[in-house]
Amino acid sequence: MDDNKIVCKCGYENPEGTQLCLNCGRLINDTYDKKKTTDVMRYDGQAIRSKTKNKTILDRIWNFFASVKTGVTLLVITVIAASIGTIFPQQYFIPMNVNPEQYYYEHYGSLGLLYYKLGLHNLYSSWWFLILLGLVAFSIITSSIDRGIPLHKSLKNQRTKKHESFYKRQRLHSTTDEDVDLSELSASFKKKRYKAKQDGNHILLEKGRLSRYGPYINHTGLIILLFGAMLRFIPGFYLDETLYVKEGDTKPVPGTDSEYYIKNNDFIYEEYNQKSQSNSNAESIDPSLNKIAKNYETKATLYKNSKKDVIGTGTNLEEVTSDSIKVNQPLKYDHLRFYQSSFDNSVLKDMTFNLKTKDGKALGKPFTVNLENPKKEFKISDDLTVKLRSYAPDYEKIENGVLATKSPDPNNPAFVFEVKKSGEKPEFSFLRIKESQEISKNNQYEVKFSNATNQWATVLAVKKDLTLPILFTGFVIFLIGLTVGSYINHRRIWISKENGKFNIAGHTNKNYYGFSKEINTVLDQYHLTHIVDSKGKIHDSKEENNG
Repeated sequence: MDDNKIVCKCGYENPEGTQLCLNCGRLINDTYDKKKTTDVMRYDGQAIRSKTKNKTILDRIWNFFASVKTGVTLLVITVIAASIGTIFPQQYFIPMNVNPEQYYYEHYGSLGLLYYKLGLHNLYSSWWFLILLGLVAFSIITSSIDRGIPLHKSLKNQRTKKHESFYKRQRLHSTTDEDVDLSELSASFKKKRYKAKQDGNHILLEKGRLSRYGPYINHTGLIILLFGAMLRFIPGFYLDETLYVKEGDTKPVPGTDSEYYIKNNDFIYEEYNQKSQSNSNAESIDPSLNKIAKNYETKATLYKNSKKDVIGTGTNLEEVTSDSIKVNQPLKYDHLRFYQSSFDNSVLKDMTFNLKTKDGKALGKPFTVNLENPKKEFKISDDLTVKLRSYAPDYEKIENGVLATKSPDPNNPAFVFEVKKSGEKPEFSFLRIKESQEISKNNQYEVKFSNATNQWATVLAVKKDLTLPILFTGFVIFLIGLTVGSYINHRRIWISKENGKFNIAGHTNKNYYGFSKEINTVLDQYHLTHIVDSKGKIHDSKEENNG
């Protein structure tokens, strides 16, 4: 015989840690506090692994995570950590193309800089936060298995016969010498949707067992929610990026590993202004864009790169869909969603110049320099030609006779023009915004700035979320568990008739007041003594208050 077994007086061998005999219901563990009758009935006395095994390292690790205190502590730490991430905006909420360190310092001072240095600007995707979520999930799983399996076993293998001490130990019980027809009494309870199990003169009546599984349904929903949240950090499951595309440009879609490209065919901006309605008419747009926008949309084409998986090859873009993207009207393809987020008109697109004599007389027709891909030569008239000798999109200085640029973006364009007339010596001029000077001496001609056109660009929010069905499923399961645990009561009634004594006892996981009234309603039908509540003073005070 296994020394760890606990043998009851009835002869039944119970596993180590069992509080109530699984056969007759006697209290068999002398080391247990006999006043904790409610705690004993929680698992019908069934042994819990974390309470009985503490020998190996694995046992101790299991017991640590199965502890309710550990689970609550981890959950509180996770909530506090998540709330810290809301003190300042996360990085994906700040404007594009800005230095995040500089942004946090300029907007939130030293605290903002510390926030950035500690990595809290990307808190929800940090390795330690993911580990914290994993520990919470593991704690929920271990505690659910540790308690859920014994509960399921005890409910599945309930015995009908119970020792007399079991009846007396219940909060609701009554013992009388009254005569009663057990079959009729059982039938009356069945009408109240109780399931009956009879063994001789012993009856077990039960309903609402599902209520006991409510917390474990909750745990299942939480585990699925945490699993879905963690999947968001695995490439391919979740995408939330911003894409900046100029008119006419084609850019790879971020997060797709160059599998998809999108082209901004045309950007349309309209505002509530009669004289300046859109960027497609003859009227000029207010450069500051401080007026109320009526509409802004992107006419876009989405391409798929058929050569993505072929190493060392270029791109072969095949159109998959084309549509207009407006606010709240995204372009959809497969699991990708492209939302109209914003737009930009601050970057110069081209500049137009006039060639004039020293006395201001215009010569020939104006010429326009495309700032992204400028031409090298412009024909002004039959005998006059302007050549672009040097160009710096973002002028910094003249270095070794060449214009040096800070960046490839046309933020501060500068030019060196050569004016050549047939049969004459060429002239050279240096031009940039608000400045012009002659390079050669005694120039007869001047290149004068006429006007400029800004480049329209769209800002698209690229989204993909394969975790939504998982998160939705977890949330629904959690709500189901909450409903089951809150609105369903697990009620059990034990009845026996032996040696001229009629015993009845009841146990529920909540609402003893309603349960006792339900039992007594049936007992009244047979003129039997009411069941006694050992904590009846609680009911009496309720009735006095209600009266």
